Amino acid sequence: MSAPQSTASSATATSQPDPLLESVRQLLRLQGHGIDLERLRHGMPLTKGELAPQDLEQALSRQGIAARLSQAPLSEIPESLMPCVVLLEDGSSRVLLSHEAAHQWPAESSTGSSSESSSESGSDTSDTQADDNLDTAPSGPGYKLLDPLSGGAYWLPQDALAAAYAGIALFAHGEISLERAEGYSQTQKGHWLTSRLKSHWRVFAEVALSSSLAALLAVATALFAMQVYDRVVPTGAVDTLWALGIGVMLAIGLEALLRALRAQLIENSGKKIDLELNDHIFRHAVQMRLAAKPRSTGAMASQIRDFDAIREFFTASTLGACGDLPFALLFLGLIALLGGPVVWVPVAAIVLMLIPVLLAQPWLSRLSREGMRESAVKNGVLLETLDNLENLKACRAEGHASRQWQRLTSEQTHRGVTFRHAVAWLTSWGTGMQQLAYVGVIIAGVYLIMAGELSVGALIACSILSSRAIGPTLQISALLSRWQHVKVAKEGLDALMETDIERPSDRRFARLAQARGHYQAENLHWRYDEEAPEALALDRLSIAPGEHLALLGGNGAGKSTLLRLLAGYFTPTSGELTLDNLALSQIDPADRQRAIGYLPQDISLFSGTLRNNLCIDGRDVSDMRLLEVIEMTGLGDFVRRHPLGLDMMLHDRHSLSGGQRQSLGLARLVLQDPPVVLLDEPTASLDQATEQHVIKTLGPWLAGRTLVLATHRKSLLGWVERALVLRHGKRVMDGPLDQIMARQSAGKTPATSASRQRQEAS
Repeated sequence: MSAPQSTASSATATSQPDPLLESVRQLLRLQGHGIDLERLRHGMPLTKGELAPQDLEQALSRQGIAARLSQAPLSEIPESLMPCVVLLEDGSSRVLLSHEAAHQWPAESSTGSSSESSSESGSDTSDTQADDNLDTAPSGPGYKLLDPLSGGAYWLPQDALAAAYAGIALFAHGEISLERAEGYSQTQKGHWLTSRLKSHWRVFAEVALSSSLAALLAVATALFAMQVYDRVVPTGAVDTLWALGIGVMLAIGLEALLRALRAQLIENSGKKIDLELNDHIFRHAVQMRLAAKPRSTGAMASQIRDFDAIREFFTASTLGACGDLPFALLFLGLIALLGGPVVWVPVAAIVLMLIPVLLAQPWLSRLSREGMRESAVKNGVLLETLDNLENLKACRAEGHASRQWQRLTSEQTHRGVTFRHAVAWLTSWGTGMQQLAYVGVIIAGVYLIMAGELSVGALIACSILSSRAIGPTLQISALLSRWQHVKVAKEGLDALMETDIERPSDRRFARLAQARGHYQAENLHWRYDEEAPEALALDRLSIAPGEHLALLGGNGAGKSTLLRLLAGYFTPTSGELTLDNLALSQIDPADRQRAIGYLPQDISLFSGTLRNNLCIDGRDVSDMRLLEVIEMTGLGDFVRRHPLGLDMMLHDRHSLSGGQRQSLGLARLVLQDPPVVLLDEPTASLDQATEQHVIKTLGPWLAGRTLVLATHRKSLLGWVERALVLRHGKRVMDGPLDQIMARQSAGKTPATSASRQRQEAS
């Protein structure tokens, strides 16, 4: 077989080297670490094929590289952190190699011309030039830089680099392998939530500091009242009154300012945590293995949506309440100091406030679990109904959907009302305890005043402090009322975040730089779940590089299942499946997806323009190449007639017909340019003329590539020279296509079905 045809436009489809990623590659090369840029881009958001600087840390960490993007003045970058990558104002980047306080500059390099020439030549000649001009060259601080595209190193004066420097640097180094120490010490993997909360400990420390200062200032109000009633009123000292009043007003102002700053800190940190965790959860969902995907998409979406309640609980609500809670003990201590036994009144109120909340936790937990389950089912029904609205109307099933929706809504509303009533009752109980505590302090204080053990001012101070002491407890009581709802939501997300993903952080994959397309399978078995029968059971299978194989068989024969296994979307239940003598599960997902092009039966559209849908992987492809490809796949006439062309908006699967969606899917596959092509009924929805056009144009493109084609159409069999007939997931026949077709015509294989025969006859 010949090598896959390489079109002239394939270079166009590959964007120019990303200067930032090239800088990272050169930096890691200097440290003795090789890295593949395609693997670095895999699964990351791209803009015209380039990776944004803010996504570099995560992209590198997925490859086992510790990295940090920082705003660092040039003068504050120590030599111990060199080499590093510095970003420049013009959008480019350089590798910062070293710094020299008194570098000898060649006379012609003062303008930077020699720097550029040495960079372009790809050799480090500036040092030699400097040595030749020692008598006439000026001396000054400078930096040695590496041009990532040419690979040439050159010196640049400090002032010139400082003027071009954007103030952002990337520090990265490969992580040390600890495999030899396995069994001596195990590093715990961080929890998806707590590990990121811990990374913001500085913000939490600032919140605690502001809370402590605000609490200390809050004491001023109580002390002011005590001094006024005990000293100012009996003596009529108006000057003292104003002095105390001005002081307490300043304290109140500072307390209000500190609490406002604390609220801003909590909101800012909550925003950062929200962005980080939302991104982390979504990436995990996207990287999830298809076999691990929950059966209900609606339930999965409901779990992800509940993250907002979790984030708000653990940041805004809990952080503020926990910041105030320690100072409730301070206020109780002051009450004991001023009023003695009066302190037992707020202590008793706190205990009575918490007892009902703690006793109600099991009941609240049951209500929360039932409510969350019903919400997930309801969300699934909604998505299912909206996604299949056309079929619903065709089946006249609107009434059935409405009844199901009404039943679920009624049950969820009942659970929600019961839960909210319980929370409202507990909140009212807590508020009542706070008010009763105030009354109790006054009553107890009056008895102590009559006994001569307490002053009026001290009683007023104790009453103020009691409200301050019970306030944080009231917040904790409200949080405990919501805790069960948050706990159930967190358990759902925990289960989601524990599902298998294609690229675990602790897994290192094998490289497959250039795939030949040689498949081998031994005792290959697959079932969709433990209770389901085997969907596929092959004793052996071998596909040579460049071979074209057709998968034949009736509905449910296992053709699509085999294609998904060959694509690496499913891991075999048992047996071996290799590509180029590497287990398919061992190959890096980036290399696997780059090497294997898979076209499923159902082609999805994504909201955006036609151009966006063609370049859905973020590559920068020229319009000329896009028009060439859609012409190959039968979509050219439709695009030419549309007034917006490639800029036409696509909103959902109904924006294009079934045949047009298949043409779009084929165009995506051609743009991917893979050496292995897996096609599942690629022309099932195409009309005869378009199908013949696709067969004619894609035939030369498929030459030299490994092709596995699942089809019911005889017209596509001209692409292949070998056929594998499946029935109930098992091999029936395997051999040259002409022999298989002859045996089928002679009736030596079990008949498929009447409908199948009519389809083939047509």
